Amino acid sequence: MKFCKEYDYIFNHNESVLYEFIEKNDPILFEEIKKLIKSGKWQIMGGWYIQPDCNALTGESYVRHIEVGRRYFKEKFDVTPRVAINFDSFGHSTGMPQILSKTGHKGYLFCRPMKHEQKFDMREFLWVSRDGSKIKAARAEDESIYISRFGNAYLDIKRKASHYEDLDYGIALWGVGNHGGVNSKKDLEDVTRLIKETNEYEIVHSTPEKYFDDINPTFEYSGPIQPKIIGSYTSMNSIKGLNAELERKLFNTEKIVSVAEISSGYTPDYKKLEQATKAMLKLQFHDSLAGTLCPDAEKSTVELGKGALATLEEIQTEAYLSIASHEKQAKPIENPIILFNYLPYKIHKVCEAEILLQDGLLSDTEELYLEAYQNGKLLKSQRIKELGNYNFDRKIRTAFYCDLEPLNTTRIDFTCNKRPKTKRMELDGDYVFSNEYMKVKINSKTGLLDSYIVDGVELLNGGAFEPYLSESTENPWGHDLDKTTMNKKPFKLSSCDHGLTRDLKQMKIIEDGDLFTEIQTVFECDDNVVILIYRIYKEEKYIDIKTTILYNSKARGIEFKVPSSFNGKFFSQVAYSTEYFDKDDCDKPTQRFVGFENNNNKALVVYNDSLYCSIAKDNDLYLLALNGATYCAHLVPSRPLIKEKDRYIPYIEQGKHEFNFRISYDDMKSLESNSDEFLNTPYGFNFYPHGDGNLIKNLIELSNKNIALKAFYKEKDHYLIRLFNNSNESANTKLNVKDLSLDLNFSKYEVKTVAYDLNSIYERYNFID
Repeated sequence: MKFCKEYDYIFNHNESVLYEFIEKNDPILFEEIKKLIKSGKWQIMGGWYIQPDCNALTGESYVRHIEVGRRYFKEKFDVTPRVAINFDSFGHSTGMPQILSKTGHKGYLFCRPMKHEQKFDMREFLWVSRDGSKIKAARAEDESIYISRFGNAYLDIKRKASHYEDLDYGIALWGVGNHGGVNSKKDLEDVTRLIKETNEYEIVHSTPEKYFDDINPTFEYSGPIQPKIIGSYTSMNSIKGLNAELERKLFNTEKIVSVAEISSGYTPDYKKLEQATKAMLKLQFHDSLAGTLCPDAEKSTVELGKGALATLEEIQTEAYLSIASHEKQAKPIENPIILFNYLPYKIHKVCEAEILLQDGLLSDTEELYLEAYQNGKLLKSQRIKELGNYNFDRKIRTAFYCDLEPLNTTRIDFTCNKRPKTKRMELDGDYVFSNEYMKVKINSKTGLLDSYIVDGVELLNGGAFEPYLSESTENPWGHDLDKTTMNKKPFKLSSCDHGLTRDLKQMKIIEDGDLFTEIQTVFECDDNVVILIYRIYKEEKYIDIKTTILYNSKARGIEFKVPSSFNGKFFSQVAYSTEYFDKDDCDKPTQRFVGFENNNNKALVVYNDSLYCSIAKDNDLYLLALNGATYCAHLVPSRPLIKEKDRYIPYIEQGKHEFNFRISYDDMKSLESNSDEFLNTPYGFNFYPHGDGNLIKNLIELSNKNIALKAFYKEKDHYLIRLFNNSNESANTKLNVKDLSLDLNFSKYEVKTVAYDLNSIYERYNFID
């Protein structure tokens, strides 16, 4: 602050989370900052809430970093930065240009990947998204990227200027500290001297906005901007899995809150919702979500995320009850389950419910079961194991097919009956099943999905979901690596005669009924255990696979292999886009769906709930779950990665991990919505309402289910509806909101925002105000 007044320069700083901290804890300093901003001596740079990981975020999370930061800076300082900056983020997703352009940005300034990690034909270029959106982008070139060491600014700036000798303009970032940020008296005096001494070019203190006003790049680049810091794609599943869960929970909570506020008069606690949102954004800080943290930071980040989940669960339950309570009172024999569907169209799917009965049954010959009814019609159902371990019939869990209403509640009524105890089918050799959509074979000798035929097409070439243990890296960043796993070794079916697997069976049918069969398989390799549970649906074409990993290794990776039968293009969902990657046996940052596309715009696709890294080699897909690094083992040239290997050092991933997958054969244009169907389980529980049955139904509905509803939330005096066409084909849909409708036409990979103020609905270009 003192230096800002003494020296003639402009101090640039970003991230509203830091300004909030100062406002709360040092109000005097905060007022001084206000004066400096007004005088032009202090520049609000970037304008986001925090510098997040730019590989793992969903598109909507980017929007919230921008929205929350921009709202704060506008309210407190009446400024709106228009150049986004992410100096230290480990890569930048290909969907970002559309997000940046539709949030009013004119430029994007970044540092990583450095020039030895990814070469561009130009340092300044137009970055192009798959939808055609363009944004000016520039990389600040230099080995010290965004910082200068104490007392070294003079030499740093001279060196950085040399990178731009062939251009009219260049940029040199300087400041002392890991992320820059502060100046020293010596550096300021040295820079002042440098400005006076330099004749070959002009040096000025400036801002990102002025720099981007002066550059006019014409070279276009499309695709991701990715460095070789690939360990960050898999390190610290404790945080990555939590992030995936938090994103779903937040955006789903916003949807049910909006429906409840409009349809039932519910009054949300928006302050709590804002706190949970900011907790998620903090968790997404690039060093946190990347997993490059020390143990204390991991612990505090996990606590932050779990606290946000608890807050969102409380808000979601309140909103749910305000809607569900309008349902009519149950009859004496009825046990209602009321489910809220987060999707904006009707869907027929298998749901699950658990009911605690008034009276239990302790019998060796009989069992209780539940019959499910929707609008008086008996539904197909199947009793399955309850979540607890009651050894008598008191709490009954049932799976059932039902028709879910779009973005609203659906009521299912259950009655309890007795029947003779059913005997589960036993395996005798391979498991083979077929229906009108698919044929499946699980090999009893390997425990793997050997064959998966859909529409007469064999999609696999050998056993799928085979777990592998591989040599990995202790460095969570994975500096200068192309891949984190080498020398793969397959897991084998466990002997089930010792340790954690004792008393289990190598392969066993654990559920069987009218809806699905579940087969449990148990694998071991060294000190690690993997349990796969295949769920084969009787009336669907997809298969769900639940995996539990008990990880007890060091610097070892665990991945799952899916060998395809055809030579397809390797793709994955990324933030508000789909990216196509090279099949070069190198780690790629992937999200909720990944697979191979054939020539007919169809794909062998694997959906997942929390995976962030995949590899393709030839026709084989590898899903990377864990890499087993240790905490903050940072590469230092000519020195060992870990100083003392003969003392106990904790490794990041040791313990239990769960991942859920779905394998299917789908049209490329349906992947985004199919992913949402897989991930967004309807919310609800056994609840006895007391209402009159009068409630607005079908508040929001889309005519085209391939257009995905990604957000529905309140902004000021209206609601925002974010819709996404994640396809290389144009599409259209009719959006119905209460008694209003709007026809929308989407270009390929386009995201649209619609505003709704209870009286009108209209499309607007900008995602946010």
